[in-house]
Amino acid sequence: MRRWRKNLRRRFKHRPGLVPWLLFQPQRALLFLLGLLPESALMAVTDRLGRLAWLSSRRRRAGRAQIAHALPELSQGEHDRLLKQSCGHLGRSAAETMVASRHWPKDLLPLIQFENQAREQLEQLRGQGAVFVQAHLGSFEVGGAVLGQLGLDPAFPMRRPNNEYLARRLEAARSHWRVTVLARQGAVRQMLKHLKGGGCVILASDQNAHHAPAFPHWFGKLAATESASVRLARRLEKPLVVFWCVRDGGESPWRLGMEVVPLPATTGEEEQDDVAALEAVHRRLETVILRAPEQYLWIHDRYRTRPAQESTSS
Repeated sequence: MRRWRKNLRRRFKHRPGLVPWLLFQPQRALLFLLGLLPESALMAVTDRLGRLAWLSSRRRRAGRAQIAHALPELSQGEHDRLLKQSCGHLGRSAAETMVASRHWPKDLLPLIQFENQAREQLEQLRGQGAVFVQAHLGSFEVGGAVLGQLGLDPAFPMRRPNNEYLARRLEAARSHWRVTVLARQGAVRQMLKHLKGGGCVILASDQNAHHAPAFPHWFGKLAATESASVRLARRLEKPLVVFWCVRDGGESPWRLGMEVVPLPATTGEEEQDDVAALEAVHRRLETVILRAPEQYLWIHDRYRTRPAQESTSS
């Protein structure tokens, strides 16, 4: 049965029609039922659903390895407890994107605690174009919405879900908050155009990269990383900004901060320049992640792609 469903999904990938619509119905029904819950109950339920990721031995192994590099002083039991919290947080993040965001007030800004005059600094970037870099930390959905409400015209490339109807729902949820979703194919050209027009782009710098990656350190170990963020900022002479939005509870449920990262002087060696800039970005992201490690996506296999020199030496 599982193989049959997988073949169906592959055959109708990114295509509308009766079969993809039928395949979407169980997900649609689940989203509908979750939408009937009060937000506190919704977050409790989706936290438990997210913790199911812990049952995957592959995800558990990747998460343990990454946490061990980031927090070597903790015991194995503490690593596992943190990893389970992280899986629960993944469920809550999905609930925010697909369900809860539909019921948020139109003006989110009063619910945001801005760190160190972050709001004023962001408003100064309006209309200038800037490259924002984030990690899969906290509520990145709210972070993008805040940039939209501040008039920064945010856009980011997204790998669309295979099911066309699920993809449409996800895109609609983000466009509601004035966030433009860019197709992965031709994304660089689209981002260049968007930046030249005074908008900003949002990119993640904490996912394993496959195509011509750079290899800066991530929590002390070389990690394959896309260079698009630093290359775009350098090419168009736009600010390179690390930003984050984490859950904080209380009257202001979210806390948002940012820091402009000066690009290191170029050496003429593009790959070397990319690594130097990404090292600066990563150090700032690591600091923020370690302030709220339970809100970070540890189960991603960050170190899967290895540098060529490692395979040569082995």
